[in-house]
Amino acid sequence: MLSTPAPAVALRPARLEGLENYGCVTCHAEVGAEWATSAHGLSWVDEQYAQALQDKKRPELCYACHAPEPLLADALLGRPETRAERRELGVHCESCHQDARGTILGPRGTSVSAHPSEISAAMAAPGSNELCSACHAINVGPVIGVAKDFAAAKMAERGLSCVGCHMAPLERSWATDAPARTGRSHALQTPRDPAFLRLAFGRELGSVDGRSVVLLKNQAGHRVPGLVGRELTFRAELLDAAGAKLEQSELKLDERAYLPVDGVREIAFTRSGSAVRLVGQHLDPRAREPVTFLDEILSAK
Repeated sequence: MLSTPAPAVALRPARLEGLENYGCVTCHAEVGAEWATSAHGLSWVDEQYAQALQDKKRPELCYACHAPEPLLADALLGRPETRAERRELGVHCESCHQDARGTILGPRGTSVSAHPSEISAAMAAPGSNELCSACHAINVGPVIGVAKDFAAAKMAERGLSCVGCHMAPLERSWATDAPARTGRSHALQTPRDPAFLRLAFGRELGSVDGRSVVLLKNQAGHRVPGLVGRELTFRAELLDAAGAKLEQSELKLDERAYLPVDGVREIAFTRSGSAVRLVGQHLDPRAREPVTFLDEILSAK
């Protein structure tokens, strides 16, 4: 079950400030509070982003996804365009929810007094991923366009969506004059959350030619990891029936040695055992030290 985000690696800054004059958060206070701590809200002021731009010959190539014009204003045709004003708000509410007429779009189109509202096909359809793909299908700098993997693997046809994995369901009032209902967290789930990162991998202890092997299957819907500089290390200890360590093996994943969509990687041993202790650690580009996201015992079937 997708839970409310609990990241172990913080963004810097941790929260977007200066929102007093931003009209959307006046009514949508809860959503605004979530968004202001997310990678979307902080996309323009993020310290890592600012540092990466210093090494770019053409930093303007990154601007459009970090401060985009309303993505639904042109029916998602072409690449995102950089907006001229209030770039410090990053991927703000209008980036995803406003069309060319100024109408606010959403999955329901509930009428409110503050603005005209309509249903958006890009949000109402359970398997619609076009809005997210507008930016996340682009390879630029350290960013890997993982939405291309998602589309190529036809994940939508399996009933999966970007929102379904990255925006936890919750119940709250969306606006001051709207009734409470089930919605989605705008804080966004990312690999910085250990519990969320665990969901990306199926784990199983098997046997090949009389030797124990740990099978790691990609359940993320796109390659893992999906960011240059992100490293995942799996250390596996083979145990006998008494719990004594027989041997150890290791697997590392990064942007070159990644786990493809639906891919399976093996952590093999030279002998057979009764169980394996599997420990997974995540080194995020923002972190000084790896974060443990997995520590479990796999028993032989």
